[in-house]
Amino acid sequence: MAFGTLKADTLTHSTAGSLATNFVVNGSNKAWVHGNSDATIDESLNTSSGTDNGTGNYTFTYTNSMSTANHVSVGSTRTSSDQSTTMLLAAASTNIYSYDISSHSLEDRDPLFIAAGDLA
Repeated sequence: MAFGTLKADTLTHSTAGSLATNFVVNGSNKAWVHGNSDATIDESLNTSSGTDNGTGNYTFTYTNSMSTANHVSVGSTRTSSDQSTTMLLAAASTNIYSYDISSHSLEDRDPLFIAAGDLA
C-alpha cells in the first residue's frame, strides 16, 4: 500500500537537533558490505553478491548501481602494519585487493569492509 509523498527540507529530533534532508540524500552511504576472504557477505546494504577472484582479490556487486564508476568508495580489511588495500571501481561493483606490503603479494584477510556513495 502506498502512502504518498513526504516532502521536507529539515528533519528535527526532539533532543538531538536538526539535520537538512539534503545531507541524508547526498551524504549517506548508498552501499556497504562486511564480508570475508571467501567473499561471503555477513552484513550489507545494497550489495547483492560477493565473488572470490583468487587470493586477496574480491568483487562485491551492488543491487542498484552507482551513477558512474567515479563514485566515492572506501575499503579496508582488518589491518596490520604489513597490509594494504587497493580498489577498482565500477558503477555496478567494487573490487578490493588485499596486499602484504613486505612480500608485495596478494593475501587473504578477514574481514573485508567497503562503503560507497553516489547512488544513481
